[in-house]
Amino acid sequence: MASKSTFKSAQGGTLSSLGGPKATDFDAILLEGLQALAKRVQEHHEYLQAQHAPPHNGRGDPPTPSREPNRNFKLPVLEEEQEVTNVEEDTRQRLGVPACCDRSGGLMIRCCTCLVLGVVLPPILISAGSDIGTEVWREVATVTGLVLFTLSLAYCCCSMRRTCCEGIFNLPEPAPLVPPLSKSNQKVIAVKRVLLIYNPNAGKRQAESILNNVVLPGLQQRGIQCDVVPTERVGHAREIGMTRDLTGYDAAVSLGGDGTFHELVNGILSRKDGQRLAVSLIPLGSGNGLAATLRQNMQRRGEEVSVWSELDAVLQWSIERIAGGRLAAVDLLEVEVMNKRLAAVMQVYVGLLAELDLVAEPLRWMGPARFDVTSVWMILRKQAHLVDCKLTYADGTTSSSNMSCIGASIGLCQHFDDKLRAVPQAQLDDGLLEFSTISSDASVDQLMAGFLKLAHGAHTEDEVVWSSKQVTAVELRFERPGLFNVDGEILEHDGVLRLRVLPGMMNMLVGKEESESAAPAAESAQAAQWGADKQRWRMLGLYALGCMANQAMWIGFAPIEAEVIHTFDASSTWVNLLSLVFMIVYLPANFPASYAMDVLGCRHALIIGGSLQTLGAVLRCVKPVGPGSVNMVMAGQVLAAIGQPFFTDMPPKIAVDWFPPYQRVIADTIASLSMPIGAAIGFILPTGLGLQNMLYAHLCWSSAALFLIIVFFRSEPTRPPSPVSSHHAGKSFAKELKAALCNGRLWCLIASFACSLGSFNTMSTLAAQLVGPFGFDADAASAFGVATTLGGVIGAALMSVMVGLTGKHKPVLVTCCIACVVFSALATLTVVYLGNSRGFELLLVAFAGLGFSATPLMPISFEAAVAVGHPTGEGTLAGLCMSGGQVLGITQTLIIGELLQRKEATTAWILSGGLFLVALVAVLLFQPKQEAFNQQDECESSCDEPSSVA
Repeated sequence: MASKSTFKSAQGGTLSSLGGPKATDFDAILLEGLQALAKRVQEHHEYLQAQHAPPHNGRGDPPTPSREPNRNFKLPVLEEEQEVTNVEEDTRQRLGVPACCDRSGGLMIRCCTCLVLGVVLPPILISAGSDIGTEVWREVATVTGLVLFTLSLAYCCCSMRRTCCEGIFNLPEPAPLVPPLSKSNQKVIAVKRVLLIYNPNAGKRQAESILNNVVLPGLQQRGIQCDVVPTERVGHAREIGMTRDLTGYDAAVSLGGDGTFHELVNGILSRKDGQRLAVSLIPLGSGNGLAATLRQNMQRRGEEVSVWSELDAVLQWSIERIAGGRLAAVDLLEVEVMNKRLAAVMQVYVGLLAELDLVAEPLRWMGPARFDVTSVWMILRKQAHLVDCKLTYADGTTSSSNMSCIGASIGLCQHFDDKLRAVPQAQLDDGLLEFSTISSDASVDQLMAGFLKLAHGAHTEDEVVWSSKQVTAVELRFERPGLFNVDGEILEHDGVLRLRVLPGMMNMLVGKEESESAAPAAESAQAAQWGADKQRWRMLGLYALGCMANQAMWIGFAPIEAEVIHTFDASSTWVNLLSLVFMIVYLPANFPASYAMDVLGCRHALIIGGSLQTLGAVLRCVKPVGPGSVNMVMAGQVLAAIGQPFFTDMPPKIAVDWFPPYQRVIADTIASLSMPIGAAIGFILPTGLGLQNMLYAHLCWSSAALFLIIVFFRSEPTRPPSPVSSHHAGKSFAKELKAALCNGRLWCLIASFACSLGSFNTMSTLAAQLVGPFGFDADAASAFGVATTLGGVIGAALMSVMVGLTGKHKPVLVTCCIACVVFSALATLTVVYLGNSRGFELLLVAFAGLGFSATPLMPISFEAAVAVGHPTGEGTLAGLCMSGGQVLGITQTLIIGELLQRKEATTAWILSGGLFLVALVAVLLFQPKQEAFNQQDECESSCDEPSSVA
């Protein structure tokens, strides 16, 4: 859906106008149009009755029109533009426009109650329990806190089970792919001169740069002359289409959002001289639903992506579409409201779908994420709209009903915006409207699950939530006046809306692939050649099992340093080396591991890594622990360390190979979380089992993981999870690595990741030694490790959701780095000034905060590296990031270990958190990948063969 923040009053005079054409400017046009309108409406109605052949089945094939539509049909349009923020309170109340928190008292009370009982109260009880004098009451407080947390978590999971199962972890199959056009008899014209209308504020205010650097040169190279006219105000594109002399032009093109194209089309249809012109658009808006319907099903094979994620390809597609001259007669949607008419080129929304822009306006500071947040909030409120509905079907029959819905759409396109294929069966020229409603009878859980399934059309199978019918006309009668949304423009209605299809009313330029794929939906619908494999979560679980075993072997000796020194008769430096060897060996082992992942695949890489760590676990258990087994234990650690990068570099690779795009962030997050979870278990095992039994437990664990990987982990999914999931297959590893090393943006990201991971690994490796001088024992160190892990799980979940909502990596990375600096400073001040006597709870909070803020850095940095490092393989990119962290981790661990031996624990604490500040500076310098129209590829200036990896 578009996010254009304008409100239009069809009556005029309700609010102060911001400029644009006044109603009086069009009186002459309106009078002339109304005089001819009755005759033409009747003529067009007869055409509609004659064009469709029975029988009607509600979703059948579009009948063939019996004759051409009347091309002289005019649509007199009267509108005044208003700012959303200027809508006064009495106008809101008259139109029933909800404010953000209207009718939300009960919902807010329930949310606050759950928050207090499940999130706030449990930690207060648990932490306060340690200060209660009586042991019985301490246990009661602790148990009560844990029970409250467990019950709250169970209640949330049960009440939102469909959201979790169907909306997040196991989305249904995407809807079948339907071509955007149903008729293949398109005409071809020679396009030599076009009128190009552009909105300077579109394209994130980059429209003029895109126009001058890409669009105009591209059209001129193809021999097309362009007359460029910028829009100066809201409604200006309509004025241009209505009044400009169109003689000599072959097409009119809009460069901007859907609203600019909507204005242009309505202006041309309102001309009093009856001139018509082929139209086209170059999408640079926030919605871009029409362009997505034309392009994504066939060229993207159903993968829903934002225009801004592949702007270069979209611009070239738009230019080729204009130059090709292929015409398709597509339908329009006529909207009659308060005795006035206008045309919609995409969708008309009522209810939740129409009010979303207004309710989200106070949250504009959140960017596009405000629409997702507001949608969730409005779903939780479930505000129902009672509507009397009359539908006219293709065979001329009608049906009437009273319905209660929270939102409805009537439209022509498959897409609400470029990432929501909400009406997957729609075609632009089939002579039918898609009337879709969201039921108010569905539960919040069902609505949330449907909302999450919306992107790929998977929601259409859930008839409890979503109902869709194919009709030719709709009449809606509401209980009161209100708002509706036309192609992103918000207008007022008086309680009655009449809508009908205008078949073949607009000649639009389409691309070669859209033209050649044209066919009726029933004949051409095909399942996507990609999709989510049902075994993907099993593969992720098998990976996590092996990765956690490796992390437990890495950290296992740190919590029981004193016992290890006594048993092996070794020095503290040797004990540190048992963990430090993982960082040292990582560097030479990283590139073979990356090669194995990107060339051989996940299965072979996991088998190699699992075999190495299992062999290492065997060597550690050959002899009983004692001075005579020192060398065997170290050799086992070295082998396990060689196997480490085969696991730690895997998260982005397994996410791309096994998971569809809409689940990659969560898959990457879960895979990355297996590392701190394994480390946390590694902290607990030695304190509970002792040294010898810990080694046996590691052997059983790694052996079981290797056996399960060999037996159950498949080489590849049954079908690709996305059209581009194997984009690196067959590429040269050396060339991809060279491309990554030439990428300046990637180096900023690597520096930030390396500093944060290095500092975090150092504090994890030396946790017992860092807190020991201040009176904390091994049990306390284990508690800090568990707190770090729990905080990491929560932080990774929340931050991954933020990335999913905003689609932006840098703001989340900056937030995490700032939090790391704050919590590391808190930990340092706590141990130095409070110590064990008063600082245990506060230090526990500090470690939990470090886990909360540092753990998400790994999956988010991996995803950001994949975004800026294409076409380099995911394993290679993760390996480069991890290598930097290991280098700095080694250096910092050695320095801090030396400081601790010199009894300079305070200095060690200050230095241990210092790299977080450097990481913050590096991430502030990191620039996410921009579109290539104004950014030079770094490899062009520093690599000899950039084209070899393109």
